[in-house]
Amino acid sequence: MPINRRTLLQWIPATALAGTIAAQTDHCGMPIGAKDSGPYKFQFFTPDEITLVDKLMELIIPADDHSPGAHDARTVEFADLMVSSSEAYVKNDWRAALALIREPIQKNGAAEWLARVSQNEDDPQTVEEIFFRTLKQMTINGYYSSAIGIHNDLQYQGNTYVQKFEGCTHPEHQG
Repeated sequence: MPINRRTLLQWIPATALAGTIAAQTDHCGMPIGAKDSGPYKFQFFTPDEITLVDKLMELIIPADDHSPGAHDARTVEFADLMVSSSEAYVKNDWRAALALIREPIQKNGAAEWLARVSQNEDDPQTVEEIFFRTLKQMTINGYYSSAIGIHNDLQYQGNTYVQKFEGCTHPEHQG
């Protein structure tokens, strides 16, 4: 199903909004420095959508021997916060896209759906392909604004004092 310019433009704000809100909050929407007030309460996704989005996000960033995956990083909670904080048309687009992909995923499986829709990632032509890019970006934003993504995967140590900066030590970058 070809995508028109209007539909494409409707998907862009959700991804842009994610970066703005993430800069002010941790991965679960808590203001930076705030105390944990208990388990996250979903505001947008239905229980079936939570299961579906969580499964897809874990397939996008799976756990491996280096770090936990998107599920453990609670990226579905991040996505719920981002979408629930968005304009009505973004919420409508997410709900419509999730309804659209439910049947193909139930029929062929989530991994097959991801393999199919990711083939045109650089030039998406269908609503499903555009939604995949949006979902992937949301997964990445949620994962890398979580403690798991920052500390376990990226191994960020925080601002540390360095007495002497050695520069790049890769031989191919010397000279």
